[in-house]
Amino acid sequence: MGSKMRRFPSAVPLALSVVVVAALTSCSGGGDEKKDTSETTARDFLTAWQSGDLPKAANLTDNPTSAQQGLDTTGKQLGIVKAEYKPGAYTKGKDNAPATLAYDATLTLKGVADPVKIASTVPIVTKNGRTAVHWTQTIVHPQLADNGKIKRDRSLPKRGEILDRSGKALATSTPVVALSLWPAKITNADALYAALADPMFDLDVAKLKSRVAAADPNQSLPLVTLRKDKWDGGGQVKLAGLGGIQVKEGVQQTSDVAKQIVGTVASGDNADLLKNADPSASSADSVGASGLQYRYEKKLAGTADLKITIVDAGGSEKASLVDVKGKPGQPLKTTLDPGTQKQAEDALKSAPGGLNASIVVLDAKTGGIMGAANTPNTGDNRAFTGRYPPGSTFKTVSSGALLKAGVKPTDKVPCENTLVVNGQTFKNYDGLQPMPDALFQDDFAKSCNTAFIGNRAKIDNDTLNKLAGEQFGIGAKWDVGTVTFDGSAPVATSENDKAASMIGQGRVLASPLVMASVAATIASGKFNQPVLAPDDVPGRVPSHDLDPAIAGQLKTLMQGVVANGSGKILQGIPGTVGAKTGTAEFDEKGETLTHGWMIAFKDDIAVAVLVEKGKSGGSAAGPVVKAFFG
Repeated sequence: MGSKMRRFPSAVPLALSVVVVAALTSCSGGGDEKKDTSETTARDFLTAWQSGDLPKAANLTDNPTSAQQGLDTTGKQLGIVKAEYKPGAYTKGKDNAPATLAYDATLTLKGVADPVKIASTVPIVTKNGRTAVHWTQTIVHPQLADNGKIKRDRSLPKRGEILDRSGKALATSTPVVALSLWPAKITNADALYAALADPMFDLDVAKLKSRVAAADPNQSLPLVTLRKDKWDGGGQVKLAGLGGIQVKEGVQQTSDVAKQIVGTVASGDNADLLKNADPSASSADSVGASGLQYRYEKKLAGTADLKITIVDAGGSEKASLVDVKGKPGQPLKTTLDPGTQKQAEDALKSAPGGLNASIVVLDAKTGGIMGAANTPNTGDNRAFTGRYPPGSTFKTVSSGALLKAGVKPTDKVPCENTLVVNGQTFKNYDGLQPMPDALFQDDFAKSCNTAFIGNRAKIDNDTLNKLAGEQFGIGAKWDVGTVTFDGSAPVATSENDKAASMIGQGRVLASPLVMASVAATIASGKFNQPVLAPDDVPGRVPSHDLDPAIAGQLKTLMQGVVANGSGKILQGIPGTVGAKTGTAEFDEKGETLTHGWMIAFKDDIAVAVLVEKGKSGGSAAGPVVKAFFG
């Protein structure tokens, strides 16, 4: 970024941080009792100005009203972030000329990388025996006339596009309407909130009411940005005649593909979003609000050209103070595949009606996230951030631990109805009959809890924790390109804790993304940390081969789930197909409920499906996986 700097003074608004120069209010002359009060007045003016006390600075002038307004206005026009004013030589007035105090200033301006050095003078006059700073805008800059102004021009570059795995744009520039709310203008709150509760606005009205109650009634609150065709096609009618709504048309990047992942952009009126943007961004900009648009805001937005000039009353340029050349927004390449994303979204329609569900699809060879979706597709991206007990899908990990401990798939491991550990009864899912002659591969295929828990003594309390982390990356800090929950498999603290961990219960937690990664690792024989933006995640967990002692056996065990186990619903799908179902218990208001899971792979594609409050993995999640692969 290049910049041209000129020497000029400026004002500091009250809220800005400042650096106070030592001895700023000291007077020349040491102990001279006849020191010039004009110089003292000028120094006091600079001290007050620098500290941000504009009323005090203005009251030291011969026109306090104009001075305070001028200092405040020019400070905002310059965009001062930090300022230091250092007094220099004092010159006594001669004849009718006022005395002057020269000063040097160092300013940090919003959007300007290098500090700006300036120089000007403060004139002092004596009237009716009182010394005062003679207010004139030339104090701010020698070429700033009292009828002139400081002009700050910004030219925004085109925002970089978010691209799919083939390099095509996922988000395109679309006419939009940004809605905001002016609390003081609300005339019928009940009618307004009822209208805003319509699903088309995607607002949490309860939270909105809290925001309004806590806000300055004359401070505009951003609500939502809608595509203009959506606004014209219904939104405008729903809010017609309701006071308080403000409408601003513009152009923003929007996406109809993987909306929760790609994210949205919103008005820079939102102070929290503006903090994430480039320092030069303003409330007039559109900035990333969620997903990849938020995470990579600075890369996508680039920086604006910025020019600060002094102009006269007619608009003619008198001086160029700053001329900064910005940089264009850069595209962001992702691993998303629009076709796979649509398949994933369509597959979720096969979940039991009315239940929330999530799906994640990975390229098993690379860890690339090809698609992810949730129903409903609003709020948090639960596919990435959800914290759920993985239930029996975690038996892929505990099987790895038992295999390393010496258990063979063909070993006889009976499956009982129940098993008691220190007074706690563990049981199998409803419908699974005892299997006294079961082999371990049968226990895995049928998902027998008691068989796994009954073999917990073969591993140590920290075995699952180590294997989950070292082989599958669970619990590591993943840098995917957006917010994720990367799983947790804590060291067991008791026999009961270890028993629950063996079947993915207790304190073991995972997101659908984590469990899709487990399936991908088993399918490919290699852990590749899931990723959305492979060129922009410097902290990616290193890839590594799955322990060869368990890799092939785990893949065969998952294929057995489809051949003669709880994943039979996937039979007939061509290719190399494996799966693991899971029915995970959780408590809600004193009632024990279940989530339905299925993780699976077909050749080099891995998938995880979670159906919240699903009766079982096979019945709730199985149809979704089948619909996706089918």
